[in-house]
Amino acid sequence: MPAGSDKRWLWLLAWLFLFAVAAWLRLWQIGHQILIDDEWHAVHKLMHSGYRDIFLSFGHADHTIPLTLFFRLLADTVGLSEWRMRALPLAFGLATVLALPWVAKPWLKRCEPWVFGGLLAVSPLLIHFTRYVRPYALTVPMGFIAMVALWRWWHERKSAWAMVFVVFATACAWLHPLTLLFTAAGLAWFGIAALAAWWRGDGGQALKRILPLGALTTILCSALVLPPLLADPTAMASKSGIHQVQWATFVRGWELLIGSAHWLVAAFSLVLAGLGAWRLWRRDAAFLGYWLFMSVVALVVTISLDAAWIHHALVLVRYTAVAHPLLLMLIAIGLAWLLSRLAGLVKRPASAWPVVGGALVWLTVLYLAGPLPQVYSGINQFTSHMRYHYDYHFERSIYTTVMAEAELPDVYRSMAAEPGDWVLIETPWHFESHFSPLSEYQREHQLPLRIGMISGLCSDWTHGELRRDSEQHIIFRRFVFLADLLTQPQPENRFVVFHRGTPFGYVRELPDIEPCIDAFRDHHGIPWHEDDNQVVFRLPGNL
Repeated sequence: MPAGSDKRWLWLLAWLFLFAVAAWLRLWQIGHQILIDDEWHAVHKLMHSGYRDIFLSFGHADHTIPLTLFFRLLADTVGLSEWRMRALPLAFGLATVLALPWVAKPWLKRCEPWVFGGLLAVSPLLIHFTRYVRPYALTVPMGFIAMVALWRWWHERKSAWAMVFVVFATACAWLHPLTLLFTAAGLAWFGIAALAAWWRGDGGQALKRILPLGALTTILCSALVLPPLLADPTAMASKSGIHQVQWATFVRGWELLIGSAHWLVAAFSLVLAGLGAWRLWRRDAAFLGYWLFMSVVALVVTISLDAAWIHHALVLVRYTAVAHPLLLMLIAIGLAWLLSRLAGLVKRPASAWPVVGGALVWLTVLYLAGPLPQVYSGINQFTSHMRYHYDYHFERSIYTTVMAEAELPDVYRSMAAEPGDWVLIETPWHFESHFSPLSEYQREHQLPLRIGMISGLCSDWTHGELRRDSEQHIIFRRFVFLADLLTQPQPENRFVVFHRGTPFGYVRELPDIEPCIDAFRDHHGIPWHEDDNQVVFRLPGNL
């Protein structure tokens, strides 16, 4: 980076700008997002199980044990809300943009940390992880830092790095057990190096360093991972030996990792990654070899498990996401080197700012050629819907084909044309996004919505709902109990939309909602609209 105190404030502004962009991309409409899909696994688990049962099972629906324990504690004390569920992924996702370039700084030169931070900031995959209540926003930075810390401890002999490695590797193992593949491979790398040193006659000194650290890490990880694995072995066994990776999985996975399905962007990113690998090899071949070894081991083992849905690129990318920052780091190195060479051709070799300018252009291209412009178009309370993350080539995605069956009913156009500000309360619903047309409907009608809970009115409970009469303190602002709408006046204008079916044919069966519709008829009179598919009650606000 440019030297001199007069340049430092410029770099500070550059980093502040980068962080502001990262924050905007991660916080856009975040308060209005509706919990869907796997985000409900933890909620279902904590509503039905105590702390011991949560600790002793991975669950057949993959709840994350430490996060679920934390959410259960919140529900039993200060209360569980959407914001409190999102707090940790948001915090770690934002910290990733600044922390990883700092940790990797020994291998980066001049403005490369900033370029690396820029790629982290605009990565659609990392943005998705940050906005999604799952462990990936935590395991990506902690896993990457843990493996860098292990390397630095071995070479710098500072105990602080060993502590960072043990803490972060153990936390990652508890959050997502497959991160153990990186941990084990990293320890094996230095175990092999220690054996080689012993063979060369160091008297076993290297082995005396690595074995205690490996033993401590193994003990701590085992204390957290083995109890649920032994108590409920079928939870993991039932998810393996099911699907196989296909060649298309790797192609789609590359597109997810680099953030675009445009073939020119994907091809150029491959060239940049190759250039970056060459430059890093010249700087520290062993460090690159270390990461390649861990990544290959994790990839091969993950593929060999034949895990459920592993042929879907997003699943494979999730399971090996610890290596994702390394790929972006290689691209950053390659891009900075290429731009610096181009700057040298116009007699500006001493300045880093042409590189920064060129990097900004590339980051803009990545944004425009990626999924975010469509995801962030208008009101979208379902940005975590797999429609936007399964395949960045939306026209090719199976989800786009499936969602196309959800043609907007005419009644939504009538509701959107009503004067004033209106909120839709949709009921009943499937928390599984591929069963629900609500996200596709909103792409057209552009009205804000909430989910109406039928529990306590025409059903005791069903998946994807909260219990109305519960000792746990769970308040989700994007959800409302229909029973409360009959007794509690509301200031906002609402349309309550009852769905009598689904455009997708037979899906998971929901409870009968006719008693709920009858209760609204008794209280609010004749519906504003009724047909075979939707029954709509128009409820103006009480100001």
